[in-house]
Amino acid sequence: MESDIQSREHHQHSLAAEVLRSAGRLRLAVRGYSMLPTLWPGDVLAIEGESIDRVQVGDVVLYARADRFYIHRILRKDAKGTGNRLITRGDSMLEADDPVLPEEFLGKVIARESGAGKVAVPVCSRLRRQIGVMLAHSGRLRSLALR
Repeated sequence: MESDIQSREHHQHSLAAEVLRSAGRLRLAVRGYSMLPTLWPGDVLAIEGESIDRVQVGDVVLYARADRFYIHRILRKDAKGTGNRLITRGDSMLEADDPVLPEEFLGKVIARESGAGKVAVPVCSRLRRQIGVMLAHSGRLRSLALR
C-alpha cells in the first residue's frame, strides 16, 4: 500500500514538473510548514518556469529532490564548478538546504493566489522569520495558528 502511494506521488511530481517545463506555468498547493508564516498549507501558488541564472536572492523558488518538491527562498547564489547553485532555506527553518543544482531547479514562485486575486509573495523580514521559526518548532503554537 505504501509503495502505491509513493508511486502515485512520484508520478504526480513527474507530471507537474513536465507541465511546468512544457507550458511554462504551474499552479501548486502548499503542503508543508517550512515557509510559515509567508506561505500556509493550502495556499495556491503560481509558478513560472525560469532559468536558474535569472532568479535573484530573496526569490521563492520550486525545486525537486528525491521525488519531493521544495518551495524555499534563495539565500544566496553560489557558482561552483560548471554551473550556478542556489542556497535556499524555508523561512521558518533554522538551517539552509543542501545546494540546489541546476538540474533540480524547476521555477520561480511569482504569486500566491487568494480570494482577492494574485498577490506577491512577501519578503522575509526579521519579524516574519522569527514568527516562522516559532511556528515551525512549536507544534502547539503552529496548531493554534493553523486554526
